[in-house]
Amino acid sequence: MKILLIHTGEENEAAGCIESLLVKLDILFDAFILNSPQDIDINRFTGFFDFSGSEDNENQVIAPSHVLVASPLDSQWFDFLAGFAFGSRVHILIYRQEAIPGISKEFAAFFTFLGTEASLQTYLEVENEVYKKQEAARNILKAQESLLKSGISITIESLGQCVIEDRVKEVTFFIDAGFSINSRNNTGVPILNIAARNGSREVTRCLISMGADVNLTAEDRGATALIDSVMAQHHDIADDLIKAGTDLNVKDKNGQTALIVAAGASMEKMVELLVKAGADPDIPDSLGVSARKYATLFNNKAILALFNTYAPVKSS
Repeated sequence: MKILLIHTGEENEAAGCIESLLVKLDILFDAFILNSPQDIDINRFTGFFDFSGSEDNENQVIAPSHVLVASPLDSQWFDFLAGFAFGSRVHILIYRQEAIPGISKEFAAFFTFLGTEASLQTYLEVENEVYKKQEAARNILKAQESLLKSGISITIESLGQCVIEDRVKEVTFFIDAGFSINSRNNTGVPILNIAARNGSREVTRCLISMGADVNLTAEDRGATALIDSVMAQHHDIADDLIKAGTDLNVKDKNGQTALIVAAGASMEKMVELLVKAGADPDIPDSLGVSARKYATLFNNKAILALFNTYAPVKSS
């Protein structure tokens, strides 16, 4: 939604109040200030509109969806605006009663009259909500069309494949098309876990930036994306997930934490990353064995040294 606010210089104070309201409601607007009510400058008015498209691209300006008249104007203005409303389907709003005498009765049906600031605010709130819903629906259709033009079916399986291939642009299209950033495939694996398992770092970062839940667990393994990244030895993705605030000590279906997985597989670099971040080496798995005990059993001196440095045994 975007407002073109028309007023004369004499109405700057009233226009300022309207502009403050528009800012408060987070509604875009342009101001069209006339020298006088008789300042009939049609060319300057039409310059605010671009009917070649109204999408917010880098090289395109959003055309106003509504015109708000906040001053009494010459009757020629209202005659023109009535015709403009009919031809363009742009809504013409008349604020306060002062402008009414200049409007011909036969053209009154082309305008929406708002006599008070309260009625104006109510109208704008409702209209803006409707506009946002319509815009969201248009964006969904646009994203779906982009996927289909790329030869990608709009299914969860296709989304999962794009995640595996680390295709950030296409994954973003799926999200814009209405798929949740916490979507799961048909086996219950969240797309963030799919990214972590397959080393799709750019998609991982994209999902994190969009607010994906980093602590979701996959139904097959009961693992978080962190555990999956550790199992697949994707150190960089594990680091991204840690920085995003993932829970370091979640257990999978085998009762193993990410640190137990790393210590059990002698991943020294991964162990260092996890223990430095605060992972607990003394949480036992379903067999009652902790990461520290695995390192002891395997006589892994390097990992034991990391534990002693960053998570020494607490004295009883």
